[in-house]
Amino acid sequence: MKFFKLPHIWFLAGILILAGCDVEKKEVRLSFKFQPNQKRQYSNEVKVSSKTYESGKIVKTGANAYRSVIKEDVISVADSGRARIRLTDILDIPAGKDSEFAKADPREEEWSLEYLMAPNGKVLELYPSDSLNTELVTFYKNYYEQALPVFPEHPVTEGYSWSQSVKLIVKNEGITRAETTYRVRALVREAGYDCAVIEYKGNMILPFRGKDKDGALVVKLEKINSDGKIYFAYREGMIVRQEETYSIESEGTRSLNGATKEYKEIGTRYNSLILTANE
Repeated sequence: MKFFKLPHIWFLAGILILAGCDVEKKEVRLSFKFQPNQKRQYSNEVKVSSKTYESGKIVKTGANAYRSVIKEDVISVADSGRARIRLTDILDIPAGKDSEFAKADPREEEWSLEYLMAPNGKVLELYPSDSLNTELVTFYKNYYEQALPVFPEHPVTEGYSWSQSVKLIVKNEGITRAETTYRVRALVREAGYDCAVIEYKGNMILPFRGKDKDGALVVKLEKINSDGKIYFAYREGMIVRQEETYSIESEGTRSLNGATKEYKEIGTRYNSLILTANE
């Protein structure tokens, strides 16, 4: 009798049917959504460490940590969905000299920046403010162009990836390129929101020329490797949480009172951003 082989045949047929069926992946649209007078607030925690070298010798080491409150206020929204936004960073220094977060410089208690952003996340223009001089505005313009994701113009699924690159001409290095790759790692629930988890890795190249806190003229080039993760609420069009780590190498000169010194600085920066209010 050979009927005992029948269940195996049906089992094999079932596998073949399943293998031939494509499981449709969920599509989501990554896009910022803005409303006039909209207000969002984030808690921000930063930890940094660095070493400074002169003539190949360590002259300074440092480690710092601080918290701040970041406020995002939508000033106006155009018909295209572009929004003018004011970003305010308020340093949160707790009472007590023994707190590690009390080490932050009190001169940096608050600063603000206004910019024009498209729904896809591209920063189209930055506006000078009383708390940021022209040199810093230029620095942040380069930073935003390289550090912020510009979302695809079409729906995406889990596993989708894209890259952004910026070509720069750097003194003594010629043409170079900064590039970051983004990948939709998963679709999850986070803090009560439906989110796309976007992982990213890349590099940034940021030139700077301006005055330091002590009045010294600083000319430097920062090279940054980034590794991070964004939880983006795609229905509400906002960031819910972001964690990132920077590895930073900076080389340049400091000129003060007629003396110029070459220096090199290496360090790391960890940043954790969490949404705390959405109005």
